[in-house]
Amino acid sequence: MVNKKYEILSSNVEEIVRQLDKYNILGSFFSKNEVEEWILQLNDLEMHNILSLDVEPESIKFDPKLLIDKNLLNTLDYNARVEILASIQNAEGYYHLFDRMLRPEFLNSGKFYQDIETLKRAKCAQTSLWIIGEPSFINSPFHDEDFELLVTAKDISEECCDYVVWDTIATVAPNTASIYSGYHKQDLQTILKYGSKSLQTSNAYPERTISYLAIHPVSLKDIYHLENMEILAENYEIGNFLYAVMTNSKAIKKKNYRVIINEMVENKSNKNYVFLVCYYAVGRQAAMEARNLVLHEYFFEIINAPNITELLKQVDDRIKLKSKDIIDGEFKDATIYEIEGNVQEDEPQNPSAGNLLKRLFKKNKKIKYEKQ
Repeated sequence: MVNKKYEILSSNVEEIVRQLDKYNILGSFFSKNEVEEWILQLNDLEMHNILSLDVEPESIKFDPKLLIDKNLLNTLDYNARVEILASIQNAEGYYHLFDRMLRPEFLNSGKFYQDIETLKRAKCAQTSLWIIGEPSFINSPFHDEDFELLVTAKDISEECCDYVVWDTIATVAPNTASIYSGYHKQDLQTILKYGSKSLQTSNAYPERTISYLAIHPVSLKDIYHLENMEILAENYEIGNFLYAVMTNSKAIKKKNYRVIINEMVENKSNKNYVFLVCYYAVGRQAAMEARNLVLHEYFFEIINAPNITELLKQVDDRIKLKSKDIIDGEFKDATIYEIEGNVQEDEPQNPSAGNLLKRLFKKNKKIKYEKQ
C-alpha cells in the first residue's frame, strides 16, 4: 500500500510542482528536496485540491503560501473558498491578517461565506479581520448584528474618526465578559452614541474611556455600569481618574461611591482636586497609574505633599457631608471648604501662593454643617 501511494504521488509530483510554481508558492520552500518531501506527505484530498486549483494567479493578493495551509487544503470546497478569499478587495495593507480566516473554528463554523461577504462591504477590512476567526465572536449570540454594526458604523462626533469607532466595536464584540454581562447591546449603542471623542484605540494608554469600561470585568458586575458608561462618555476630560474609580473593586463597594463619582464630575475643571479625590478613593498607587503620560506638576505636588493626610481628610469630610453619612457630633465643629475653580495644571506652581491646601480650597467660603 505504501509503495502504491508513493507511485501515485510520484506520478503527480511534476504536475503539483507546476501548480506551486504557477501560484508563486515554490519560493516558500528552501530546497527541491523539501518540496518533494512535502508532496509525499499529502493526503488524497490535499493532492486533489492542489491539482484542481483554478483561479487567476493575479487575483491572489495575500501570501500565496496560504493556498497550501493544511486547514484550507482539507476542505471539500477548497476552490470555492480560495475564490471568495481572492475576491476581497478592501484589505490593502492588511493581507497579512488573512491567516485568521484559515483557523479551523472559522472554516468549520458555517459562517465562512456569510462573514466574508459581510467583511467585503466594510470601508476597510482591517478591524473585521481582527475578530473574524475568534471563537468567542463566532459563537456569540450577537454575532450577526455585531458584525453588521462593525462594517457599517460611522463616527458621529466632530472628529469623524471612523477607525476609532471600528476599533472599539472590534474590541467589545468578541469579549466574552461583555457578551454574557447583560449590557453588551446597550454598551455598543452607547459607543455609537458618543463616537470617537469619548473612545480610545485598543493600544492606547492609560485606559480611560468607555472603550475599556465596556469590557472591564469589575465594571460589568457593577449595578451602576450603564450609568457609568454615560458619565464617563460625557466627562472624558477626566476619564482616566473616573475610570480608575469605576473599575476598582474596593471603590465600587464604598458606601459613598456615587458621591465620589459626582464630586469628581462636579469639579472636573480642577484636575488637581479630581486627582486628589481619585487618590482618596483608590489609593496612591492606583491614582498614580491612572495619570496621563504627561507628568503634570500637580501629580508630584499632591503625592509628595507633607499635609497629604489633611488634604485627604478634607475630601473625606466633603464626601461624608454630601452623602449625609453623618455620625452624631462628627461635624459639630467641622468646617468644609468649597473647591477652588480651575487650576492650570501645566503652569508651574508659585511657592508664594501658599501651600496646596490653601490653593485647592477656598478658605473664605465655608460649608458649615449644622445638625438638624
